[in-house]
Amino acid sequence: MKVVNNRAWLFVLPVVILVAFNALIPMMTVVNYSVQETFGNNVFFWQGLDWFIQLMRSERFHAALGRQFMFTGLILLIEVPLGVIIALSMPRKGFWVPVCLVTMALPMLIPWNVVGAMWNIFTLPDIGLLGYFLNHTLGIDYDMTQDPFAAWVTIITMDVWHWTSLVALLAFAGLKSIPDAYYQAAKIDQASRWKVFRFIELPKMA
Repeated sequence: MKVVNNRAWLFVLPVVILVAFNALIPMMTVVNYSVQETFGNNVFFWQGLDWFIQLMRSERFHAALGRQFMFTGLILLIEVPLGVIIALSMPRKGFWVPVCLVTMALPMLIPWNVVGAMWNIFTLPDIGLLGYFLNHTLGIDYDMTQDPFAAWVTIITMDVWHWTSLVALLAFAGLKSIPDAYYQAAKIDQASRWKVFRFIELPKMA
């Protein structure tokens, strides 16, 4: 008879409680507010689905949703290939492995609100290091506060800087899990570098 040890759940329980406190409870509160209306003084009354109906009929919402899908598509087209290229370029053995892993993990350790504030100051045309360099040194008219295209470039660059590391680390973990026998077999078969990537490395990273 197989004995199942359920004590491992005790180690997961604090994380479950933390996630419930930080995610589920605020989400339930937002859902509760979304079906109510208030005129102040913390007095609420039932509104039903009226807010959602207005939202689905809003042209501003449709435009914002379209921009979000476009932003997500651009980010994936940049971050996934770039992360895979970085993972393929990282050393698999030796002293530089932990150095590269720590360096790649650093951007993800910075909270998103700090990243936004940091890049906001960094790209300001007058006092930001990057903004001042682009405007006054290179002569490029770059102002993310006035130009929508510059704003798009800024937020895409910021997101790529922040999250490409995640793709690279996941791809690197997949590469590390490939046994050396696979590469030896490919070498015996005289497989090209592209075929090694296509039939050995890419499936593992996927």
